[in-house]
Amino acid sequence: MMWFIIVCLAIIFVIKVLQDWRRPRLFPPGPRGLPIVGNILDVKRLVDETKFYSHAWCRLADIYGPIVGLKLGIAEPLIIVSGKDAVIEMMSRPQFDGRPNECIHRLRTGGKRRGVLFTDGDVWRDQRRFILRTLKEFGFGNVTMEDMILNDAVSLTTTIESLGKLGPISNLYNITSIAVLNSLWTLVAGSRYELENPKLTEILSVVNEIVRNTNVTGGILTHLPFLRHIIPGLIGFTTLSQKWARMWQFIRSEVTTHKQTRTHGEFRDFIDVYLAEMDTKQSSSSVSSFNEEQLISVVKDLFSAGVETTNNTIGFIITYLTVKQDVQKKVHEEIDRVLGKEILPRVVYKNRMPYLNATIAEVMRVANVGPTSIPHRAMADSILLGYEIKKNYTLLANLRSVHMDEQHWGDPKKFRPERFINDNGDYVEDPWLIPFGIGHRKCLGESMARNSVFLFTACLLQKFQFTLPPGHPDPILDGVDGFTIAPPDLNVVAIKRK
Repeated sequence: MMWFIIVCLAIIFVIKVLQDWRRPRLFPPGPRGLPIVGNILDVKRLVDETKFYSHAWCRLADIYGPIVGLKLGIAEPLIIVSGKDAVIEMMSRPQFDGRPNECIHRLRTGGKRRGVLFTDGDVWRDQRRFILRTLKEFGFGNVTMEDMILNDAVSLTTTIESLGKLGPISNLYNITSIAVLNSLWTLVAGSRYELENPKLTEILSVVNEIVRNTNVTGGILTHLPFLRHIIPGLIGFTTLSQKWARMWQFIRSEVTTHKQTRTHGEFRDFIDVYLAEMDTKQSSSSVSSFNEEQLISVVKDLFSAGVETTNNTIGFIITYLTVKQDVQKKVHEEIDRVLGKEILPRVVYKNRMPYLNATIAEVMRVANVGPTSIPHRAMADSILLGYEIKKNYTLLANLRSVHMDEQHWGDPKKFRPERFINDNGDYVEDPWLIPFGIGHRKCLGESMARNSVFLFTACLLQKFQFTLPPGHPDPILDGVDGFTIAPPDLNVVAIKRK
């Protein structure tokens, strides 16, 4: 009898495996894969060959077309969407505005779905609306914000000048990351940090390690999540949990300090306003998503998303201009013509600096700091370009495929800012450049990110010429893969301009 039960269970298991392996009739095309593990080995092989997940997605698009279906372990299918038309179609449709709800996404916010990056529905809408309204009241996107960014940019140039006198600078990424964070942190927590602050340096290092060691597919923790109960150390679950916990504790301590020092009716920053909103919601009888864990998660999202992509973009600008001295020279000439040596850059001067705008745009296009969207989730059964996308499928918009489309750009691998300059010498935006995404889930900090990148870049290049040390090999400009793409490790010589 026992053997009969075992055989029956084995048959049921095999049938289930084969059913999962079989592709439905309208499932998007893609590599066949293997039972249980699906396409994990196919993706690994492509990433080993191309060195980047985003390059692997482009390779799959070349083979199978704009909509590619992958099955990675026991997770819901992953749909890679490539090419401008398909990307715009997917990111513009509200039924694809959800976020996946895997263990790795819950892990980053205390074990539950919280925050604004990886939530959807009413919670996401309420939190996003509150964030935008509150940050705007504290200067988000206006002159007050510009002054903060400029103060941090000027402090950064002073630090770089001091370090530059000692020789090549090897940790420029860490220095700029604190400067970039300070403006946002002033709005969020009402305080600024010195560029050498050890506490913040440690947390930024934690964020950097997490981003470098994760990818948008979620990795093995999403593909085969049960392994975290069996071999948590081997698959990186233990280390990742510890790093997220350290960041959680850092922000919790900031919230605790605010609770102890705030004055009723007075608002110093975003955290104070959020705490007041919590009080208001709790005094009413309505169910609310505003609580302390949600606050920590929101600040965590602002902290990590607000620093990583902006800082990486600035890092890539310095990297490209260090290598492309002819482009750097043209930027210097434009800055000297418009600003001179003493006038601080301002957003009001932006339209008078087409070549700097074009250079920033070209770096955003070719570096692809965010080569894909953050994962989306189908919130209902849908059809996308003739293929069936079932509820809870995960979708990735392959932004790199748009930015490197040969038919549109002609020579996409060539670094050429002039592609954004028209015959009259004006900067012209190209609708094919979408580094912040599109649709309802596009980056909520786009305006601040654009202003930060412009002001920091203008300040740095007004004061310095960046070169490679003598004998330094040319860096590989592709950067370092992770959840986002980081600039390559680089030693730079910062020469103060006369």
